[in-house]
Amino acid sequence: MKKALIVLLTAVFMLTSTAVFAKEKPEGEEILGDLVFQRPLGFCSLVFGTAVFVVALPLAAITQSTRQTAEVLVKKPFDYTFKRPLGEMESGL
Repeated sequence: MKKALIVLLTAVFMLTSTAVFAKEKPEGEEILGDLVFQRPLGFCSLVFGTAVFVVALPLAAITQSTRQTAEVLVKKPFDYTFKRPLGEMESGL
């Protein structure tokens, strides 16, 4: 039983671990994919999040969670769309 558990845990750790490779600059395909797909989706997320934030603002004010709600619905999509370097996919929504 103990040996089976050790084998199972070893297999889980081996299959779920990912190698981290440091890339100095993004590839051309990554930049193109970011420009064509990710940025427009980020902008749509920003517009939708802002609309939801305006609707949820009274409830957020009552529960005193305005700052947290604004962070999740407006600031994160804004940073993802406009402040992230072109081609960098790591800091996702």
